[in-house]
Amino acid sequence: MDENKNQSPLEKLVSGNKRFLEEKTIHPHQNKKSILDNQNAQHPFAVVVTCSDSRVSPEILFDQGIGDLFVIRNAGNLISDIDMGSIEYAVAHLDVKLIVILGHTECGAIKAYINDENKSYKKHLTHIDDIIETIAEEKEELEAEKQTPKQDNILGCINANIEHSNRLIQENSIVKEHKTKIISMRYDVHTGQIIRL
Repeated sequence: MDENKNQSPLEKLVSGNKRFLEEKTIHPHQNKKSILDNQNAQHPFAVVVTCSDSRVSPEILFDQGIGDLFVIRNAGNLISDIDMGSIEYAVAHLDVKLIVILGHTECGAIKAYINDENKSYKKHLTHIDDIIETIAEEKEELEAEKQTPKQDNILGCINANIEHSNRLIQENSIVKEHKTKIISMRYDVHTGQIIRL
């Protein structure tokens, strides 16, 4: 029986995280039947753009299973052309009606941006520098820096990064055309709780 059947996509995510926090997970769609049900087509109810951080596993944190979430992950939950193409596919071809940008506390990509001295990422000695440069150029990060120096504002920098990805997705013509809902959320690696920003 599908406990989530009458809930909106957002309600499914919120109630799933609540179950996770209360240690009352139901592990929906995590069986052989779900594999067979999804073998010819997928029908996820939400896109989740999140970080590659090993502590951030959307299916676990939202108590969902096979075929439920279309997950896009990279360091810092950034939006490259490839990520945007993945979002467009989910919206246009899978008819997903909810996109979540899920950032998290203690994000290594944001910490690397904060701890970068003298814009040394511009040397591009590694591909990690590309990640830091992308974050450093986000309009929302520059605005946050005007309010509070980034070294004293890790949560503000995390939130700014999430909002940057949200804005980029909002500006996408396919997402607009399909009237897809976009929300920002933040996961706390210390507690397991996900909040809406």
